[in-house]
Amino acid sequence: MKVYAFIHPDLKILCCALLPEAVPPNVEYVELEVTSLDDIIYDGIQIRLKTEEEKLAEEKQKKLEELKRYVARLLSQTDYVVLKISEAQALGNTEAVEQLKQRYATQLQQRQAIRQWNEQMKQAIRNAETLEELRSIFIDFPLSIQSARPKKSHRKVEK
Repeated sequence: MKVYAFIHPDLKILCCALLPEAVPPNVEYVELEVTSLDDIIYDGIQIRLKTEEEKLAEEKQKKLEELKRYVARLLSQTDYVVLKISEAQALGNTEAVEQLKQRYATQLQQRQAIRQWNEQMKQAIRNAETLEELRSIFIDFPLSIQSARPKKSHRKVEK
């Protein structure tokens, strides 16, 4: 789409218009062909389109933030385990610590697997060389690892 980008004379912000008549009188504008308005920037010197490197860096940052939120949500499901163990450690109750570690071994292994997967994902995102490669990275914890979680049994007991 064709847009007319300009710096608003009063607000001093980057604005875009779809028609040249929409640009305020006596204001210089740049005519650009874009697929997204997000591709237009004012770098302090000129109004221009973002470079591929700038787009890639911006998308990497968004993807890393998405990963961070996702992992935090996954870990929050078992934060209670870490709190219980920490409380026992703070009280100096080493016997309780060991019992809790044994009792929640599956959840602790799950947390470790999540953290390892998180590091692998961060590295894959940082190593992406193109937008296409970056967009092909899906943030979804593998089911094979998720299925390691204990499941509650809901069997009926016959009398």
